[in-house]
Amino acid sequence: MDGEKQKVSIEQHMAYADAVAYLEALLKGFREGRIVVERGGESVVLTPPQSVNVEIEARRKGDKQKFSLELEWSAAPAVVEDPLTISADLPKADAAKPCDKGCPTSAPAEAKPAEAKPAPAPAKPAPSAPESTVHYGKPETAKPAPKDTPKDTPKDAPKPGVK
Repeated sequence: MDGEKQKVSIEQHMAYADAVAYLEALLKGFREGRIVVERGGESVVLTPPQSVNVEIEARRKGDKQKFSLELEWSAAPAVVEDPLTISADLPKADAAKPCDKGCPTSAPAEAKPAEAKPAPAPAKPAPSAPESTVHYGKPETAKPAPKDTPKDTPKDAPKPGVK
């Protein structure tokens, strides 16, 4: 049946209650995920997906009133495209490439890649700083300078605040 055109249609005058019954059957079919339309020996089975196109038109001109409802969808599986992302980060493929020092970690989205240029000669290394001493175990804490105590102060030294 794939690719084969199937069509069942009607256009007739009917009682209001019958029109309501058709709409209720249509709603039930939508809820169940399958709409079967039959007339005589012809039938069409429709399986609406989670998303459908809806077109509604309501008109009134004098004594004539019209309400049109058109629902349309594709039975083919939807084409899922890669999601669009916008950022300042380099693409994953570029980020995985090795990079010399000075390579940007991100570039503006509209920036064009620069032409490859030879890397500048490295600058002279700065004089090395003296090596620091590494202590293992408990870190030493600075001890406060000892204050003069009566034991440490000579007996003939003047006492602070006394003349």
